[in-house]
Amino acid sequence: MLAFLLLLAALPQARVLTPQPRQYEMVELEFTPAERPANPFDPNEVTLDATVTLPSNRTLRIPGFWFQPYQRSLKDPAATLNAREELLALAGPPAWRVRFASPEAGLHSVVLEVKDQRGITRAQPVTVQVLQGPRPGYVRVSPRNPHYLEHETGQPFFPIGENVCMYQRREGTYYFERLLERLSANGGNYARIWQEYYPPKDISIVAAPGDAEFSGFPLETQATGLGRYDLASAWRLDHVASTCERLGVYWQLTFEMTVWWNPRFAHRWPRNPYNDANGGPCVKPADYFTNPKARELVRRRLRYSVARWGWSTHLAAWELWNEVDNNGGFDSVANADWHREMGAYLKSIDPWRHPITTSWRDSRMFALPEIDIVQAHSYWDASYDAAQYALQDTDHLMRPYGKPFFFGEQGVEDPALAIQIDPEGRHFHDALWASALSGASGTGLYWWWHNYVESKNLYRHYQPLAKFIQGTDWPAHQWKQTGLSRPSLPVSLQVYGLAAQDRALLWIHDPLAFRVVDRKPVTGPDQSTASLNVTGLADGDYVIEWWDTSQGRVVRTDQARVKLTNHFGYGLELRPPPFRGDIAARVTAYRP
Repeated sequence: MLAFLLLLAALPQARVLTPQPRQYEMVELEFTPAERPANPFDPNEVTLDATVTLPSNRTLRIPGFWFQPYQRSLKDPAATLNAREELLALAGPPAWRVRFASPEAGLHSVVLEVKDQRGITRAQPVTVQVLQGPRPGYVRVSPRNPHYLEHETGQPFFPIGENVCMYQRREGTYYFERLLERLSANGGNYARIWQEYYPPKDISIVAAPGDAEFSGFPLETQATGLGRYDLASAWRLDHVASTCERLGVYWQLTFEMTVWWNPRFAHRWPRNPYNDANGGPCVKPADYFTNPKARELVRRRLRYSVARWGWSTHLAAWELWNEVDNNGGFDSVANADWHREMGAYLKSIDPWRHPITTSWRDSRMFALPEIDIVQAHSYWDASYDAAQYALQDTDHLMRPYGKPFFFGEQGVEDPALAIQIDPEGRHFHDALWASALSGASGTGLYWWWHNYVESKNLYRHYQPLAKFIQGTDWPAHQWKQTGLSRPSLPVSLQVYGLAAQDRALLWIHDPLAFRVVDRKPVTGPDQSTASLNVTGLADGDYVIEWWDTSQGRVVRTDQARVKLTNHFGYGLELRPPPFRGDIAARVTAYRP
């Protein structure tokens, strides 16, 4: 017994790096082993796990990860925008780290456990005092209404955001700071980020992140080879996660990108490290879903991701695939089996229970109980009405599953045409409002973030919508799409809206105000005498707040009555103030 205690005392002591954490904030510990593992990314060789005992005596089992500290700088501080190049320099020796966040305040006990070829050793407990804090907790599918999201403390959560999947050229974390600050400052709260990267077309280059136009935050790369991870890339994602925490932006991490697995891209599949021509386990791309070795390597990356980023309350969801349906040799049955296994594995190792999503449109995959959020992608020709396209595409994709739904990607097919004919972002604005009031659990996430939203400074479109829906408790109501009980005046007007028994959120849209005909913009008149009758509300008196959708402010307040048999065109009669293009209304029951 004495010898055993002496052995424990001789083990390196874990060091707490966050001295005064609060509830739901990161607690980080560092553990430096006596000798560096040959491959710290292979759980078959070595693992570090932590058992955290909360003040309530509930325990969390948390995987550890191998970490290398870096320090960033700009190669040329005078450079601007994505002409800047981020440089990373080693900032200390590598070591094991453990990260967790706790829902409880009080004294926590942490026991680290190392498992390797020699067996299992446990270190002496480390205590951490967690202070009370104001954060609302992790994002969940709402138990009150499964079509919406909320924090585990019950506060509603409605994503408003865009894709910011990758940084351009070599700007790295500076790129994300620049874009996320603009998104947050304008009311956006959500970003979709990739754990993948584009390789250059020159097949002779052993591709690493930054070697082509766009890079996400991959672990396994052509440069690292299978089973080893790019720690500089992981450090960059740490920094972006910290930036999201600071700015109040939630993020969705996408693990896999389809273009590496489609043989029609001659510069991608041939250099994919999983390709057996490169020593990998897959003869053809479809083998990735069935080969046992490939599956094991996927599980390793999932474990590392949970260990490194799973603690974050601002990590809203894991996304297993980007557009999996587009893979070479796609097989729906094999795909569902793969998603079932990886979804179940993620849930088994993630003590924070982040929702899981995936994309693109495979119904068998979305029906799985392991998939919590349905996510599709939607692109349209510029000649279509963006609002109508968004609503109709949402409707047929959202209804079958009884789960939260939103578009993980959305946008016009030809961004060059949009830049030319719609520099003010009218179709972007319209898709944003239509998707928000379609019954989806969040807005569509626009795709052309770099060459359209940023270049034309269209972030201003987020703020009016954010103000309009502020304070809405989405899961508290059983929303239904509103309808019309008589033709609108003028007949072109369309209403996008959701109604509960005693309230409604409405967006009135004139598709003739801006449209594309023969690749040219055509504009319509102002509306000064519009009227329409909206259904979906119970009998009673209501207050109508009319909102300017470009300024995000109330421009007039009306009162009206719903009495189903009172007049032609039953429902709520609306006579909006003069507007051009669109106007919104918040309708609530009148309570004197």
